[in-house]
Amino acid sequence: MLDIYLIRHAESEMNNNRHLIGGRLNETPLSARGIYHANLLGKRLKDSGVAFNEVYSSTAARTIETAKIVGTQLGYSLDDVVKTTELLELDQGEWEGKPRVDIYTPEVLALINKDNWNFTPPNGESQRAVEERMLRFVNENLLSKYSEGTVAGVFTHGVAIKCLLRGIMDFSPALTYKVNLDDTSITRLKYTDRGWHLVTVNDTAHLLGEDKIEDPYSSAPKSK
Repeated sequence: MLDIYLIRHAESEMNNNRHLIGGRLNETPLSARGIYHANLLGKRLKDSGVAFNEVYSSTAARTIETAKIVGTQLGYSLDDVVKTTELLELDQGEWEGKPRVDIYTPEVLALINKDNWNFTPPNGESQRAVEERMLRFVNENLLSKYSEGTVAGVFTHGVAIKCLLRGIMDFSPALTYKVNLDDTSITRLKYTDRGWHLVTVNDTAHLLGEDKIEDPYSSAPKSK
């Protein structure tokens, strides 16, 4: 059995500017709250007895930083993390960093909704293209080395995970944006001789009761 933990990165500074279109913006670091939540994720995985045989991350700063923080809990170093552009977020091209209100006009939204799977922002990337590279990553890096009991931690991005799920589960492309994936969420897949099995989607149990865990970063907020 191959056990894959697809982990969305922790909150980044860009996530606090939701009026702007994100996309890749690969140099964006984690926010103080994101650092705190990544520590909660690592503690939860450690307490659950999870150990990754292999660890992968996109080349974006926010995923690498999330993987590094979790690694301090699980006992792997950043040197053990395989970093690849195959796991990057959907490329929004010329739209990245621009105000949503200026870009998502009724006309543009109509074009997107007409065929969201193939719609491509100027000099950007379609969901179809993201799905293809995510499936390629899984096939070449995980299924090709498939062995009994392998557990892989994959630190990546929201839309990237959604597109991979669409390809594996073969649901309508129109549903990709209806899948909710929060920061530091775990989406877990298993592969056996009977094929793919979806175990969990958007699991954020580690964020429940977060005020009970001492915050190692004084600038990070705590629940009350």
